[in-house]
Amino acid sequence: MEENLNDSFKEKLKELYGGYQPITSKFGTSSFGEIASDLCISPSQFSKLISGSATEGMYMRSIRNIEQLIIHKNLLKETKQLKKELNNREIAKESSSYKFPKKMIGTLIFLVLVIGVLLVYIFMRNHTLTGTDSLGSNDKHPLSSFYNTEENKTIDLGFLNEDEVQEYCPASAFEGQWKLAQPYFIPLPGSKKAGVYLLAKSADVTMVCSKFASEKGRVLWGFEHLTHEIWVDKTRQPLIPLYFDAVNRTFTELYRKLDFEHNPNFVKIASIKSFYLDEFTIRPDSIYRKGQPSGRYLDFLDKSLAKEYNVDVDYILKEVISDLTQTRCNALVNEYNNPNDLKVHSVISFNCFYSINLENLGFGGSYPYTKTLELVKKNYSDNLNCVDSK
Repeated sequence: MEENLNDSFKEKLKELYGGYQPITSKFGTSSFGEIASDLCISPSQFSKLISGSATEGMYMRSIRNIEQLIIHKNLLKETKQLKKELNNREIAKESSSYKFPKKMIGTLIFLVLVIGVLLVYIFMRNHTLTGTDSLGSNDKHPLSSFYNTEENKTIDLGFLNEDEVQEYCPASAFEGQWKLAQPYFIPLPGSKKAGVYLLAKSADVTMVCSKFASEKGRVLWGFEHLTHEIWVDKTRQPLIPLYFDAVNRTFTELYRKLDFEHNPNFVKIASIKSFYLDEFTIRPDSIYRKGQPSGRYLDFLDKSLAKEYNVDVDYILKEVISDLTQTRCNALVNEYNNPNDLKVHSVISFNCFYSINLENLGFGGSYPYTKTLELVKKNYSDNLNCVDSK
C-alpha cells in the first residue's frame, strides 16, 4: 500500500510542479526544499515521502495538502482570467462607446468576489490542515532528532559510544527505542456521572544510560512521549459491580474485554499528549521503574460531546490526571540476567496501581493496571561481556 501511496504522491507533485527530475532533486523547476516548505514539512520528512519510507498517515496528509494547493492554483488561474476578461471589456467599452450592461458587470464582480472568498477559504482550510499535520508530527518522539540516524544528517547520537557500552553494562543493553506494547485503560473520577476512562493509546520511550548514577551501569533515564485519550460511556454505567470487583480489587472480565473504538456505547472526546521522565534501575533479579510527569497538553477536544456528556476536560486534565502521579509499580523479575538475551521485540512488563485524592468511583482504594514496553531498536546489538551477577 505504501508503494502505491508513494506513486500517488509523486503523481500529485508532477501535476502541481511539473516533471520529476531525480538527478537534480526537482519537480519542474521547484527543488525538494522549496516543495517541503510549501507542504510545511521538514526536508527529512519529504525525503522519506520520496524514498517510500514514510508512514501511510504521512502520505495521506501530504497528498491531501497537495490537492488543496492544486485547487488553490486553479482558482488563482480562473481569477486572473476573469480579471483579464473584465479589463478587455472595459477597453472595448471605451473604444466603441459601447455601454456594457450594469447587470453583467455586477455579475462578473460578484463572481470575482465569490472566487476571492473561496481562495480565502481554501487557504484557511489548507492552513488548518497543515496545523493539524503539525500536531500530528508531534506523534514522533520529541527527542527523535537527537537519537535517530535515519534523518540523512550529520549527528552525534545521545546514546553511549561503542567504547563505553562495556563499561556501563548491563544497563547499556537496554539503551535504545521502546514503545508501549499494547494500550491499557483506567477509569477516571472527577465527573458527576460514571463512565469516564483514560486510554493509554501509545508511548515512545528513549532509554539512555545515566553516566552520573552512584551505581555505574545500573540506571537508565527514560524519556517517554505518550498519547492518552478520554472516552465516555454513553450509558454511564457505574464502575462497580459491572466492571470492578471491589472485594478482590480486580477488574472484571467484561472490563478487560472493552473495546472503546468498536463499541457504539463509547465516544472519544479528547486526546492528550504527555511527556514523562522515567528512571529504570537494573538489578540481577529485578527491574524497578519510577516515573515523573514533565508536562502534558490537550491535543484534541470535541467540545460538543464534552458538553453533551457533562465532562469537564480542563478539570480532568489539570486536577484529576495530575493526581495520577500517586502511582506505584511493582518491580518485575529481570529475565535478562544475561544482557545479551535482550533482543528487539523483548518486553518488560510492570504491574502498577494508582490512586487519586479525588475518589468518587465507589471503591476508595487503588486501581491496578499493567504497562508493557517493547524494545523496538537497540543502540548496541553486539555481544556484551558482563553477566549481571553483581
